[in-house]
Amino acid sequence: MSETELTAFEREHLDGALELLEAEEWETYTEDPERTYRVFSSPGSTTLVALDDGVVAGIVQLQSDGEIQAHLSALLIGEPWRGQGLGRRLLAEALRRAGGMRIDIISAAEDYYRHLGADSRPGFRLRPHNLEAD
Repeated sequence: MSETELTAFEREHLDGALELLEAEEWETYTEDPERTYRVFSSPGSTTLVALDDGVVAGIVQLQSDGEIQAHLSALLIGEPWRGQGLGRRLLAEALRRAGGMRIDIISAAEDYYRHLGADSRPGFRLRPHNLEAD
């Protein structure tokens, strides 16, 4: 496999990103491709793709204040490219471009982030219905 190129997400990468999202069953992203495009290209968002001969091999999305905080929204690596350091490269480049001193992550992929040396922290996820008055 050739060296993958890391580049900013553009509309031309949407179909490849959707293939990665579909493979991981991220239905909130795959049910409306135009919404997914808006999400990955939204203000305050740094979204990069890894391209291998024009094929989207991976994608990362960070939300950042540009100074201290960055939050990981998405990191997906296609099966053929796993185990080659591509996730680490995407995370490092996204943080460099987004700015920040750290990346906060809520993920079920605990073993992967521990492998990278991440500190474990508890986290929560609220949805609008959780915030409705009783």
